[in-house]
Amino acid sequence: MNKNRKMNRRDALKAMGCIVATTTLSSTGLTSLAATTGDDMEKRKKRLVFYFTATGNSLYAARAFSAEPISIPQALKDGALDYEADEIGIVFPDFAAAAPLMVREFVNKARLKARYIFSIITYGNYAANVADWWNEYCLEQGLTVHYINTLLMVDNYLPVFDMNEQTRIDKHIPEALAQLVADVESQRQYISHVEIDDQMRGWLKRLQENHFPMEAERLLRLNVEACIACGTCAAVCPHGNFSMTDSRAEFSDPCEYCLACVHACPPKALTLERELNPMARYRNENVSLVDIKKANNQNR
Repeated sequence: MNKNRKMNRRDALKAMGCIVATTTLSSTGLTSLAATTGDDMEKRKKRLVFYFTATGNSLYAARAFSAEPISIPQALKDGALDYEADEIGIVFPDFAAAAPLMVREFVNKARLKARYIFSIITYGNYAANVADWWNEYCLEQGLTVHYINTLLMVDNYLPVFDMNEQTRIDKHIPEALAQLVADVESQRQYISHVEIDDQMRGWLKRLQENHFPMEAERLLRLNVEACIACGTCAAVCPHGNFSMTDSRAEFSDPCEYCLACVHACPPKALTLERELNPMARYRNENVSLVDIKKANNQNR
């Protein structure tokens, strides 16, 4: 493949269709109509993909690389942190030009052994130097990542962006994702790099070091009258910070500030102190609420 040629939408959709079909066949053990030889089976690579998601963007991306990606919050909960494969991928959203706390914890605690390790970082507006930051962080944990790239998607940060406006923007996600998949299939070695000046680098460093953890009481607002005690917030919180009474939800620290609870709350009873559009919420159209609950629920 010529890596300098950008895919058009038709090529991207065709490529994504082939990728999904191939991934599904491989993960389920099904074969194509053509006979599969023993040599073919030996050459088939084993790939494990781990992900963290709040509104479904990173899960959607992870599924392009594996039919059955593994939830990082559930892996940490289960304590199964010893993994070996031919390829290992880590997919997560950009949080303040860094990785979510649970992703950092996972890389710090897990033993990941593979000939090829890649990371896809989803973001919604400006990726800054998140790829460089992630590369340095992984190296500090003794993990070499061979490919780190970013994927522009819907920005779900409610204090700054209106979800109704964001979902109307064509960010050419299928084309970009198909190119990332093609890179990984060819085991391309690449670390995305964004040039930033010293002032921006210093500001981002302070943000990256001090942004987490956050205090839920300071960030979240609960409209007690609107709350229906449905338990959705508890089911989508990757930290298990919510508990339910007969009439309302209650929350505690530490808060990842992933906003999964706010976006998923059916009656919009959970809000932030400042939002651009308090009536607009978001979930990736290809990911169900059940999917996010399975990924994050700490009480199951």
